[in-house]
Amino acid sequence: MVVICLCAVADRFHGYLRSVMLNVHPGVFLSMDLDAGTRQRVFQTVEAWWNAEPRGSIVLIWKNPAEPSAIEIVNIGELKRDVIEYDGILGVRWRSKGDSKSQSQTA
Repeated sequence: MVVICLCAVADRFHGYLRSVMLNVHPGVFLSMDLDAGTRQRVFQTVEAWWNAEPRGSIVLIWKNPAEPSAIEIVNIGELKRDVIEYDGILGVRWRSKGDSKSQSQTA
């Protein structure tokens, strides 16, 4: 399963992702059968678009048995929280107002 969440990005991101994934909620896209190669190409496209027009944020989540909690998370943009690992379990830590970053980050 692959999930992509969008927040405050240009409309073209939504249209593109609707063409390859199910739009289950505003800004939330889901695919049960997206293979790794397609997932990478889709994310490379949205990452390139975001780099050309850097606003909002994008989160990509997919199953990865090698990672804590068996999921991998990649973020692009202004993050409001960090996903952190503690003893093999993932948790969320809210960022302070002066601690936001505009970059790609893997949890």
